[in-house]
Amino acid sequence: MSVHKYANLPDIDTAPDVYETEDVAPSSQTNKDSSDDEGPIPTRSVTRGKTTETSREELDSSNLMNAEEASKKFRRAEKRRERVRTHYIYPPSPISSDDEDGASRRKHVSLSHRLKTLQAEMQSLEAELADPSNPLLQDEKEEGQVDPGELIRGLVDVRRRLEKVRKEKEGRGKLMGVVLGQQQRSKDTSEQTENETPHETESSTKEEMPGTRILADMDSRVAMLEKLIGSSATPLEETSPLPPPLLPQISRLSAQLGVLTQPRHIDSISRRLKLLLSELERTSQHRRHGSQSNVTATSLQEQILPLLNRLGPSLPQIPHILMRLKTLSALHTSASEFENTLNGLEEEQQKMRGSITDLESAVARLESNLEENRQVVTGNVTGLEERVGALMERTK
Repeated sequence: MSVHKYANLPDIDTAPDVYETEDVAPSSQTNKDSSDDEGPIPTRSVTRGKTTETSREELDSSNLMNAEEASKKFRRAEKRRERVRTHYIYPPSPISSDDEDGASRRKHVSLSHRLKTLQAEMQSLEAELADPSNPLLQDEKEEGQVDPGELIRGLVDVRRRLEKVRKEKEGRGKLMGVVLGQQQRSKDTSEQTENETPHETESSTKEEMPGTRILADMDSRVAMLEKLIGSSATPLEETSPLPPPLLPQISRLSAQLGVLTQPRHIDSISRRLKLLLSELERTSQHRRHGSQSNVTATSLQEQILPLLNRLGPSLPQIPHILMRLKTLSALHTSASEFENTLNGLEEEQQKMRGSITDLESAVARLESNLEENRQVVTGNVTGLEERVGALMERTK
């Protein structure tokens, strides 16, 4: 009954819906750099196309959109969505595990030690660049990878930056900086090095090295002179950062030494000192006994007062005289030692001369013996040749 009832009705619609379109493979839309070896992914419509080929003919396709237009439209929408989407990419780690270990070790190293290592590295680099026979420098020059002027300019820049990192100078270094205007000079040299060519910087560094050595030598000599004179121990005044001038002190000391080194002054001072010592001994003896009267004491005082008045002007010179005598005693002892060494050297020289004369005589005897032996050998050879010649004639 049911079969006959629905016999005149049309067949059931088994075709796909109107909104079902061909899916586009995601690899072709997003991943532009994917490999071409991978084939297209089978879509839903392709898999179902085999089963619905017969039913598509029954669809009314007048109001349907073309598959290519639909794919272009949806592809544009996908591109727009991909354009709006933001991709977050984590940057690669700047340091690896080895760098992290090196950084952790570097944290434990003090800044002063690192500064010293940098200075040592700078000195080694300067020594290598200053050596023209360095094989590494020759190889780099031949390959054309490096310019010596650029290397020297970089070394000068690094040295200037290291000088800025160093501690502020104190004491004599600060004083020399004030006297010579080191800060202004460093600024001028930095401006000159920026404008100079590599060859000029190399020549300027070579010219500055002897000047700095001469300046350091002069500073050490001035410090030694101040130490000998005693002006280095005097405190500096607040008004001026410089120590007292050396020339007036040296002239004053030379005048005092000239006066003290005169024999008559030394003799007079020694006589006065002897008289003073004798009078002091007498006064000490009188104090010990204590039996003499005030008359004798007053008389002694009257006798001592003129001596003291005479010794008064020469009292400031007595310490210098004593120091001079001490230095002269040391000079005499050193002179005696020098005389002994000279005598020893003369004796050794005489011994060497005697040995040289013996050797010369032995060499002369040896030469004469060699000459005699040569003559004897030549005579023997000539005699042997004559005998051989005679023997050859006999055999013929």
